[in-house]
Amino acid sequence: MLQLDFFPRTEFKSLLDFQRLENSSLSFKDKDLLINYPDFFQSPKANEIISRQHSNLVDKILGVRLKYIEEMLVAEARGFEPEGPHENLGPAIHQGVQTWVGLDLQTLQTPYSEILRILQLLKIRPYQHVIDLGAAYGRMGIVLGGIYAKNIFTGFEYVKSRVDEGNRIFRELGLGKCQLFTQDLFAKDFKLPEADVYFIYDYGQVEHINHTLKQISVVSNTRPVKVVVRGKFTKKIITEHHPWLDLKYEGKLGESFSIYTAFTN
Repeated sequence: MLQLDFFPRTEFKSLLDFQRLENSSLSFKDKDLLINYPDFFQSPKANEIISRQHSNLVDKILGVRLKYIEEMLVAEARGFEPEGPHENLGPAIHQGVQTWVGLDLQTLQTPYSEILRILQLLKIRPYQHVIDLGAAYGRMGIVLGGIYAKNIFTGFEYVKSRVDEGNRIFRELGLGKCQLFTQDLFAKDFKLPEADVYFIYDYGQVEHINHTLKQISVVSNTRPVKVVVRGKFTKKIITEHHPWLDLKYEGKLGESFSIYTAFTN
């Protein structure tokens, strides 16, 4: 395992090592160095519980105010929906859009270790553009910007407070090629930019995901693209309605993502 030069006794062998880093006084330069190490994003054990705990610690080490912002969103939503289930909270404050306010904090985002695994499988080449659709706080941008510094990351997220926090972290870490935008992906005036890789985590309704996949299909008419899907809902929609996407990798050993390729011409 990697041993850090600026913290000589730190190795990424267990959650305790990450807890020590959480309790250390890290400068922005220290954090910038940390995200250059793939081992920093690797969970000590390959199981869901440890991966989520690891991701929670990485967020804290990097200073992502995930808990604070999500609690503020829940409090706002409870003013309109005091008794209902968490599924009602996002729509209550976001014009009926399902933004998953009130969801478990580590369910809301893809674990860092899974993002690392995805990027390694994609064999990302320098200068390729990765777009995350429903990016939340931009975890993929942190991993991509730290390890694949020549690549471009664009994330689209409906909730402005998540976007603002993600961009704050990008600035602090010096990730100049990474940016989040506040965006309703189903808006009539939104045109999906061209990219080499698109990442989709289940969001919205069937018509929303279909709309996005049709936009990706248009892009694939002019260039090869890869589509990473996390969640059974989007995968089911692809199987039933989008045969132009060719399944290249199906998650193994509990992995909850699949990778598709397309070049329709």
